[in-house]
Amino acid sequence: MNDLIRQFKQLVSVVSLNDKLIDLSLASRIADFEDGLQYFSALESNSESIITRNKKDFKGLNLPIYTVREYLDFKKL
Repeated sequence: MNDLIRQFKQLVSVVSLNDKLIDLSLASRIADFEDGLQYFSALESNSESIITRNKKDFKGLNLPIYTVREYLDFKKL
């Protein structure tokens, strides 16, 4: 399992979580707190998009949201 996590870390960046992001998530219209943390962390770190299994939870936000399949198909272009 650790090898899988090491490989995954080569593909992504881990960003810090702080009080500002927690407060933004709590004050937002995003129904799920953890989704809010993901969204505001992505914005704060200038991420290009969010990859998730639950696209509907991020509807109407100002960042491209992809499923894994959509992202992989997009990157093939």
